[in-house]
Amino acid sequence: MRSYCSQCGFPQATCLCQHLSSIISPVELVILQHSKEATHAKNTARLVSLCVEKTTVYSGIHTYDFNTAQTHIEQSAAGLVYPGENSQPIESTAFSDHPPPLLILLDGSWSQAYGLYQRLSWLHHLPQWHFNHAPPSAYRIRHTARGYSLSTLEAAAYALQVGYGVDSRPLHQLQQAMQEQWRGPVAHQRGK
Repeated sequence: MRSYCSQCGFPQATCLCQHLSSIISPVELVILQHSKEATHAKNTARLVSLCVEKTTVYSGIHTYDFNTAQTHIEQSAAGLVYPGENSQPIESTAFSDHPPPLLILLDGSWSQAYGLYQRLSWLHHLPQWHFNHAPPSAYRIRHTARGYSLSTLEAAAYALQVGYGVDSRPLHQLQQAMQEQWRGPVAHQRGK
């Protein structure tokens, strides 16, 4: 039986603890995670929660799975990172003039994130933000047909950097360390 690190949750053979650096964030991050992502070895939402102290991850698939998250979010002026019809660029002065104290990210494949957004109708009334100038993804160990897709970690890092002026290099370094230690099939890597 495989043993896991009690701190980072990764297998002992690929423990990431030596690569953890704490990020002090002026914003609280809430990640609404599709339940299928929670057990993936490639789960970058877990990496965000290991680095960014003010991060809460709620996992589920049904509306009732997120009742606690809804209560939590409704207690703050929140914004949602989601490229909806009425979303605005996070790079805009609309964001920088009034950055939300709580920022929500959806974690899952594009279809899973869309499904969560559709089911969690209470998200629809929140201000929504998208990325106009995000760098290309450096996340290799996933499948996607969309070249502009970012991992949840990369989305969090970009939002922290651009929206709040936070040095997000520790997140990128942690993702890189995870990829270097990846023991999964090469076929799971982007471009392979």
